[in-house]
Amino acid sequence: MTTPGAAQSLPRPLGLDEHAARILVAARQQGTLVERLPDELRPVNLDEGFAIQQQVGKQLGRQAGAWKCALPPAGKIIAAPIYDNVIHRGAQCRIRAMPGQSWVRAEPELACLLACDLPPRRQAYGEAEVLDALGNVHLALELLCSRYAHPESLTFPELLADGLFNAGLVIGPRVELLDGTTLANLPVEFPISLTRTGQNTVSFAGRHPDRSVLAPIVWLVNFLRVRGLGLHAGQAVITGSYAGVLELPIGCELHFGFGDLGTLPILFLS
Repeated sequence: MTTPGAAQSLPRPLGLDEHAARILVAARQQGTLVERLPDELRPVNLDEGFAIQQQVGKQLGRQAGAWKCALPPAGKIIAAPIYDNVIHRGAQCRIRAMPGQSWVRAEPELACLLACDLPPRRQAYGEAEVLDALGNVHLALELLCSRYAHPESLTFPELLADGLFNAGLVIGPRVELLDGTTLANLPVEFPISLTRTGQNTVSFAGRHPDRSVLAPIVWLVNFLRVRGLGLHAGQAVITGSYAGVLELPIGCELHFGFGDLGTLPILFLS
């Protein structure tokens, strides 16, 4: 029952999501920045932001080779695809740098690869089912970039529409799990080290923001499920940075240490 006098939420007119997505797609393709979406195209809630995000993928014509996610704080949804054409494997990663840019923003993470599909369905997925569908774990770096000129001043639905800074993913060496270690009990605390040739090693007290690698994946699977979406074998899922956002130099050989889990070498090229 509607409360008398309550404000009604009007349906979003058809075509606005597609128009908003075209602006963000053009910024991605041209390597430009937009100040903000026009007032009439701007998402005002999470559903509208996610709908624009999905339209961006459709218009780019790209598949989601990975997803980023986290347990959602109040009033937010942390879920966005990372497209297959910006997923890098190996020790070199070529990026599109802005004029004069000598660094790239990245987050050290663990990437869990899907060994089999988790398609949309009526009933919720449990932790055991999701765990059974996961395969190898890899050291990873999420690459970050916004299509907005001043993202710090925007609303969360606007950031969600643009994919929450998704710009790429470096998938590094596979983690050799020790006896007794599974995806359900991956360490959530370990030192992160960054070594650059000719400079002292910098260390961070690495800590998973949700204190669990598996729980955000279970949340993501069920978030996508109710929207008719699923995860597919071969896709990767990342669930949060162990050391926040780091600015990394372009053109220098770097080595990321993930405690006892291994080392990820990377050279960014523009």
